[in-house]
Amino acid sequence: MQKTIRIINKGTKELAKDLVCKYLEERSYIVIEKKFKFRRQKIDLIVYDEKTKELVFVEIKIYNVTNISKEVDIERQEFLKAAAKNYNYEYGLYDIPVRFDKVELLLNNSIYKIRYIKNFFE
Repeated sequence: MQKTIRIINKGTKELAKDLVCKYLEERSYIVIEKKFKFRRQKIDLIVYDEKTKELVFVEIKIYNVTNISKEVDIERQEFLKAAAKNYNYEYGLYDIPVRFDKVELLLNNSIYKIRYIKNFFE
């Protein structure tokens, strides 16, 4: 059986980002950037993990049906690596380790569920 994903509108993306920020802040992350542009693309979130002392580039995937896990393709992974390198260079953050995490956010009306995946690629 094929499942369809509803197109997520701009307001939903901002709501999702706010939910994820709240989730991360409750877990000792500091939100640094909510929309960093690099090469005409955007990085969803850049946060600092106070526990591990790492700069974390977070990719957010939004769903409205259960049991869907969308992988981040190789091209997007390469973009994230380049963006992280550029970000660290631009702000002089040479000694801070970088990590790439993914958030899968299931939105169903007013109910949501967050699945946080650390180091979803190397």
